[in-house]
Amino acid sequence: MSSLASVSNLDFEPQAPREHSRWTLLRAWLPTFFWMGVIAFESTSIFTSEHTGSWVYSVLHFVFGGRVAAATPWVNAIGRKVGHFTGYSILGGLSFFGWTELLAYLKESRLLAMGQVARVLRRWHLRAAALAVLVVFAVAALDEFHQTLIPGRTGAFHDVILDTMGGVFAQLMILLWWKPNGKKAAKNAPALESVGTRS
Repeated sequence: MSSLASVSNLDFEPQAPREHSRWTLLRAWLPTFFWMGVIAFESTSIFTSEHTGSWVYSVLHFVFGGRVAAATPWVNAIGRKVGHFTGYSILGGLSFFGWTELLAYLKESRLLAMGQVARVLRRWHLRAAALAVLVVFAVAALDEFHQTLIPGRTGAFHDVILDTMGGVFAQLMILLWWKPNGKKAAKNAPALESVGTRS
């Protein structure tokens, strides 16, 4: 944790009440843990390719009627890959906000130890994004390994890469979404740096 405490690229607001606590950390990470559970459930034998293929066939048959058998395999394959990418994009986004809260908490604790009370401003930063992608990669790798132990499931490294790309995509979307806040923070940079606690 000491390496995480050395965060130097987080902006802070001087003389503001302490905002983060262990409870806020737990609340920030609960969605990530919940989504990991969803991913683990989707790795069970319930979601084999054969099962999802039958569901896809039922939906296509209901919507388009007959002559859907030929389209079912590729719709099922594309849907499973889109599901991979989307599911791990969500995991990447959720874990980013978890890391953001943790890094903010560590920064505030460091400032408090120096005798200064400050509220760390939450914004996009590379360390939280990189850690979030690392979480996505680790969960994806463990998930694919777990699937090799499940009858009817297989593990594939190219799925790990696809999942990781989903995590990277989430970070890019968050960066674009927070871009206006980043510009606003840049305008206030001199006032924020005047506290003198950057390292």
